[in-house]
Amino acid sequence: MKKLNLLLLTVLVSLSLTSCQDKKASSSNNSETTTSTENAIIVTEKNFPQAYTNLRFAKILEKTGGVNKFFTMPVPPSEPSKQFVVRMNRDTPYSVGVFDVSSGEVYVTVPETDQYVTVQIVDENHETQRMIYGSGRHKITAKTTHAFVIVRALEGEIRENLVVEAGSATPFQVKKWDMKSFKEVDERGNLDFSDGYDQSKAFGNKESGQTDYMNYVGAAGGWGGAMVEDNIYQTSQYLDANGKYEVTFKNPEAVYFWSATVYNGDGRMFNDGANISSATNPVQNADGTYTIRFGCTGEQNNIPILEGNKTGKFNILLRHYGPSKMVSNNEEGYNPMLSIKRID
Repeated sequence: MKKLNLLLLTVLVSLSLTSCQDKKASSSNNSETTTSTENAIIVTEKNFPQAYTNLRFAKILEKTGGVNKFFTMPVPPSEPSKQFVVRMNRDTPYSVGVFDVSSGEVYVTVPETDQYVTVQIVDENHETQRMIYGSGRHKITAKTTHAFVIVRALEGEIRENLVVEAGSATPFQVKKWDMKSFKEVDERGNLDFSDGYDQSKAFGNKESGQTDYMNYVGAAGGWGGAMVEDNIYQTSQYLDANGKYEVTFKNPEAVYFWSATVYNGDGRMFNDGANISSATNPVQNADGTYTIRFGCTGEQNNIPILEGNKTGKFNILLRHYGPSKMVSNNEEGYNPMLSIKRID
């Protein structure tokens, strides 16, 4: 298995082990409107990033009503089946859209703000590029005809006043995918993701070192994840949701902020208190470290892991928005996912 790299966005995602119960949950939580037909495209590891991306674009267009429009995403619900993709988060409000970038003249203008705001682009092959930061008129480019654009902002009102300029509006073509093979490949990729993967090869582009296999695993486990230069994701393996856990770690000193989110066995949030963030002012220890607890009701910095979780297990994703050099260099004490301990 590939070495676990430093690994929120968005993310970013985890899923089923091989019990009958888990397979049933995965099937229901990852269902799509596209059904199997005689002429449907069989999904393999090779074309999975394109298949998942095509299906995600279709879902977005259902909300926007067409290309070159933003949809203001609501806060992700705690009901797993109603979440847009695996490993969503509540770290920032965001808006999304599918844009025709074939004209080479597409711009998104972000209103003035001194708060964190980024623009990320994901193309039809699940290749991404460095995020665009801050307010202003930003050019949107991609290798494919259409691209997904997500604007994340701590100041939620920013999303209501985005201005789009586009030189063309070619409709996006949704393909027919064989959903039986899709779900089988999706389940394998999600399992590989939770076992450990290389973020630098999963989220990026061919020029940055993205590989076909890691692109597949990244799409299955955290579709739309960011490059390591922008966000670093640190993920735990699956743990028994009937236990109590804690982890103490050094202050990550992120440029922007850090967050921790828990997910069920299908990579979905399941509780309104599923996350904690440095932006929410968690209690800090006297020595400057942080201790996060899981399943320790009534304790400081606690995240529920059982209430609402029907899969019997959970894992944790720690996101670093603007990672510090210590986190980027994987210095000792800066990857808490390696030192989680059970305390019950």
